[in-house]
Amino acid sequence: MEFSLTSAAARNVRTGLTWSLLAAFAAIFVLVGVPGEAIAQSSTGAVSSAAEQYQADVAWLADDAREGRGLESPGLEKSGNWMAKQFEVIGLEPAGDDGYRDSFTAQIMIPDPDQADNPHGGERREVEAFNVVGRIPAGAANPLPGAIVVGAHYDHLGMGGQGSLEPDVAEIHNGADDNASGTAALLAVARELVGRRDELRRDVWFVAFSLEEKGLLGSSTFAREPTGGLEMDSVFAMLNMDMVGRLTDDKLQVLGGGSAEEWVELVTPLCEAAMLQCTIAGDGFGSSDQSSFFAAGVPVLHFFTGTHSEYHKPSDDADLINAEGGVRVAGLVSEVTVLTAGRETPLTYVEAKERQSQRMSFKVTLGIVPDYAGPSDGAPGLLLSGVRPEGPAGKAGLERGDIIVGMGDKEISSIEDYMMVLAETEPGSTMPVTVVRNDERVVLEVTFDD
Repeated sequence: MEFSLTSAAARNVRTGLTWSLLAAFAAIFVLVGVPGEAIAQSSTGAVSSAAEQYQADVAWLADDAREGRGLESPGLEKSGNWMAKQFEVIGLEPAGDDGYRDSFTAQIMIPDPDQADNPHGGERREVEAFNVVGRIPAGAANPLPGAIVVGAHYDHLGMGGQGSLEPDVAEIHNGADDNASGTAALLAVARELVGRRDELRRDVWFVAFSLEEKGLLGSSTFAREPTGGLEMDSVFAMLNMDMVGRLTDDKLQVLGGGSAEEWVELVTPLCEAAMLQCTIAGDGFGSSDQSSFFAAGVPVLHFFTGTHSEYHKPSDDADLINAEGGVRVAGLVSEVTVLTAGRETPLTYVEAKERQSQRMSFKVTLGIVPDYAGPSDGAPGLLLSGVRPEGPAGKAGLERGDIIVGMGDKEISSIEDYMMVLAETEPGSTMPVTVVRNDERVVLEVTFDD
């Protein structure tokens, strides 16, 4: 497939927005390799445009050789190592706990195929994975405190199964849009901003998260225990790219626009300059990694080109990616990063309100955001990543960081236990909820809304 940037470049010139991104990508392409492999090269061995660079990155990540980047697969390990190498070649400083690697362990439920009709059937066990973390230190003459985090998850569903919309089909799920597209955009933003370091008044952190598909495990671990000396209290904003490879009719969803009062005013002119029709709305919660940061009190945005019929299916392949569109989204994220990094006054964080839609099939909701990674010491219980202040939990006094270990007369050792209790609870009922807080047990009376 041939990609042309002529029209996009002309539009950028007309609008007066300086996007050195396009020219920089066309000039910069480096062949790097995991031993024995050629990485991200086109059929000619060179990349002639920014879109081809982007397409090459997506194609490498979404190749069958990566085995769908599934849990504990060699393909996921190789993809993480490849991302670390890309960060090094681009010129990011390592900011993990071991070079660019941010290793973590998490407890997950491994489904039992003999209990397919039981959503709680299976075995909980510990798994190991790693995020990939790099940093560009602020280079402006008048730096500001704090940091911007730009992220995307690099894992996917492997051979399908749990999470697949074709669960009975044991085929490689390459996840080109979800989320090789966002991972390639993360590299694109990093390449752009390395060349614009002297414009950055705050440090910018780049994080490729793992195990997003298993419950935001990589991002929740990072938000709880950031690496490289980063403190969550110093994170000024988090920008997430998940499924940005299917731009159609210039329409882009910018989710989390309601997580800070200023987002709409700040982002709208940049969208207009990029000739992107942005819908900027929603709180910071959602089914991607920005949720982990929003729950920690950080204003967030999630850039998203929309769902499609190949979502979570083996057919989500690289040949369906709109590479020029991915480059345009990356360009917008670069501009939002530079603008936000230069803002002197803090963004005004807006807490999410309880929403009726969250009840789903349950009659009640507690108003919490679980941390799917679980307690850091592997202890039983449901760790809270966030608490909605207007929900039953918030009204009862539950707090972020609490570990729910009991509800009524039921022990809670996992999210599955919590869901079973929730399914049996009637609106208007009151029950004691036992949490572990600072190594002490605290019992709180929770009343579920009518």
